[in-house]
Amino acid sequence: MRRSFAAGCLVMSATMLVACAGSSTDQGASTGVSTMASPVTSARPTASVQVAVPPPPLQTGAKPVRFDPCVSVGDDLVTRTGFDPATRERYTAESVSSVLTEIGCQFWRETLVDGEKYPTGLVSVTSSDLTLDDIRKNPGHSIFNSDPIGGRDTVLYRTPQSDNACSAAIKSSDGTFRVGLLVHPGPVAVPSACDQIRQVAETFSESLGTN
Repeated sequence: MRRSFAAGCLVMSATMLVACAGSSTDQGASTGVSTMASPVTSARPTASVQVAVPPPPLQTGAKPVRFDPCVSVGDDLVTRTGFDPATRERYTAESVSSVLTEIGCQFWRETLVDGEKYPTGLVSVTSSDLTLDDIRKNPGHSIFNSDPIGGRDTVLYRTPQSDNACSAAIKSSDGTFRVGLLVHPGPVAVPSACDQIRQVAETFSESLGTN
């Protein structure tokens, strides 16, 4: 059922939120992620991660994004948000360019209905070199809350073209730590993405430590 829920790939970048999503079985073919990666650091060196994913794309800029949520967000945090750590996969819209560098992972939430799994959510957890000011000034973002999370400056925002998605951008040493949440109507009733985003972001932000 993931395929029907995610026809395309989820592109919830800090600059634009576009409806698209690829199933985990299609991940390897769709990302084009390099097997070479620039060094990354972990705020939680003891984070337990059972599913190994490829390294992030190679970064060649003077100031690479060093915090990789794929290795720093532990399975414990994923489980606490209600998502399945076994579905860990690299974010389908990872980007390394002179305009934007954004790396991270995404996770699925599924519910069993009449013997069949239905996706009830897809969350991306990424680190980028965009600043909060970049996000605030983007005309495609509708900011609805600016209360800090974990003592860090934060903006919660939606995009008009995607009613079922919401994002949280939290200030970090790289620029921003972003949590993007997508829900979809189906046989299982779930709260809207914007009703869930703060609680989900608060949990994932624990991975930042001093970053």
